[in-house]
Amino acid sequence: MEAQVRKMEKNRFNSLINKQYDHFAAICDQNLRYVHTSGAVDDLSSFMNKLQAGYYDYQQIDYDIVNVIEMQDCIIVVANFHANLLVDQKPRTLQNRALSIWKKEQEQLKLMIYQATPF
Repeated sequence: MEAQVRKMEKNRFNSLINKQYDHFAAICDQNLRYVHTSGAVDDLSSFMNKLQAGYYDYQQIDYDIVNVIEMQDCIIVVANFHANLLVDQKPRTLQNRALSIWKKEQEQLKLMIYQATPF
């Protein structure tokens, strides 16, 4: 399961960089909560609206997974997240500790929670 979640994380960030937002939405749980470094929280719909409108434009992402913890119904991923992006057309560099929770759904994984905290 660890190899699968590592692959899902890589696919998640590739879909953001390549603006494949339908693919990003497909790997997310409908109850997604995306907590930004600012403390703002998006659900799947509001995050997708911001991506599609170009509010967030990811240019480069490095995601170094530090720990993967498998539990009965979810997988917790602890990582270091470094990114260059445009936020409302303004350049921004992020250096965060990140926590992702992937919900196990039959044989699939769905991103349920993502939270980033600045270094």
